[in-house]
Amino acid sequence: MNPGRLFGLLGKEFAQMLRDPVVLFLILWLTTVEVAMCTLAVGMDVKNLKLGLMDHDRSAASRALSKALTSADTFVLAGVFTSEAQAEAGLKKGKLDALVEIPPGFGARVASGRKTSVGVVVDGSNADVASRARAYIIEMTARFAQERVMGAMPMKAGVQPAVRVWYNPNLTNTRFEALAMLAQAGFMLAVILPAAGMVREKQNGTLEQIRVTPIRAHELFLGKVLPPVTVTLGSLLPSLLVIRLLHVPMNGSVTTFLGLEALFLLSAVSIGMFVATITSTLQQALLTSFFSLFPLLFLSGSVSPIESMPRWLQIASEASPLRHGIEITAGLFLKGAGMGELWPHAVALAAIGAPLFATSWLLFRRQW
Repeated sequence: MNPGRLFGLLGKEFAQMLRDPVVLFLILWLTTVEVAMCTLAVGMDVKNLKLGLMDHDRSAASRALSKALTSADTFVLAGVFTSEAQAEAGLKKGKLDALVEIPPGFGARVASGRKTSVGVVVDGSNADVASRARAYIIEMTARFAQERVMGAMPMKAGVQPAVRVWYNPNLTNTRFEALAMLAQAGFMLAVILPAAGMVREKQNGTLEQIRVTPIRAHELFLGKVLPPVTVTLGSLLPSLLVIRLLHVPMNGSVTTFLGLEALFLLSAVSIGMFVATITSTLQQALLTSFFSLFPLLFLSGSVSPIESMPRWLQIASEASPLRHGIEITAGLFLKGAGMGELWPHAVALAAIGAPLFATSWLLFRRQW
């Protein structure tokens, strides 16, 4: 390997990428605007749900329950109804997400410690919102009942859990979404940039010209791998600023993060290089890249929890570099994990990238 030829190729690749305004715009957009926008828009925390109330008791206890349901930012009181017809009309028009009906005698039953219930109707047209609204109401009414009963009766023997939430005390999904978007931005760039760069050489005919020069195949291969990793790794610096502005703490080592992130990006670049060796035009490369990106995205755990997937998909998700990239990023930022905890993900990334690089090299060498 001739260092002079390799450095010349690296300089050419860096110049091509950094002089292309479309590429620069794509890099800045994915690592800044899209990270912030998707974090705030895709967050799974449900707030300001429209709640309707039907209070048939009109007691101090019913008013206290109504206040408990709407005191936080989970529910917003959207209407107080006196008849089921009015409430049903509100649900049909989409003016209500949930309706709570307090029966007569509710206050007397609560005061005497007797078992009582409230009616809850949830708009199930949006299953995600409906399930969360149902869970919130169950949790709030249970807490209300416990406070009332414990306040009126002496504490009996039993087990009372003392719950502490580590790593995300507020149980907000924003932190995880921000870190997932950070990993997704780097993953997309690391797949698309090498695929587009290699195919552009084929499409423009410059690959044929390079073949008649003293440049060796392995030098060109490295020249197509290293610049995308370096540029993508550097482009994550603005993302870190966005992450900081979203109040996501960095509890781990920055050096460990950069090292593992480089390994993660190498595994993503291996996908891009494989795509480049099996396609001939830029359109084919982009379509094939997106064809591989979306399944890997859905298997990463950022769209839905991996635990909720069928068992065979949970096993298949181990082949997604993005899953391991998100696990590494979340572990470093939120848990302060180090190599002692994250090495299995590093091994998985190496196991994913190595055969893809080997296959890409064999196909590229045959085409050379």
